Amino acid sequence: MAHAAHVMGALGAVPFVGLTPQARDALGLRAVASGETCARAQIAYGATILSFLGGIHWGLAAVKHTVVKHWNPTPAQLTARYAWSVTPSLLAWAALSAPSEVAACGTLMGGLLACAGVDTVYARAGGYPRWLLPMRYGLTAAATLSLAATAFRGADEGERSKSKRR
Repeated sequence: MAHAAHVMGALGAVPFVGLTPQARDALGLRAVASGETCARAQIAYGATILSFLGGIHWGLAAVKHTVVKHWNPTPAQLTARYAWSVTPSLLAWAALSAPSEVAACGTLMGGLLACAGVDTVYARAGGYPRWLLPMRYGLTAAATLSLAATAFRGADEGERSKSKRR
């Protein structure tokens, strides 16, 4: 079971990394896809993944147990988990509504890091299998670093655009 999750997780990181400005340039795709197109695709994918991460918590609260048998949440813990489960989707929506690529990427990075933090709390309480947290940290690092690369490209292009107007 953990093996399949690791494979799917690694494959899920490909769009984050593949849509960075560096990957686009390394693959010689500059003529095919603009930086803005890649950034928008990466932001949309990031919003989708952020919503997915919240959905995990909704599902676990809905079944009132996890794959770790010794974790028995109280009603208050279930309520908190339901409340948290919608937060990533709201952050994703905010990112998609952001006025710039930099703001969108920053919102997604913050959301992904918050999800990793919440997952750490649940893992330490016994609410996740042991293999999940190390995988989540690696995937969060890949996603946030990729979004940072895109944000820096957007910030750099914004500065160049301002310089041209002066």
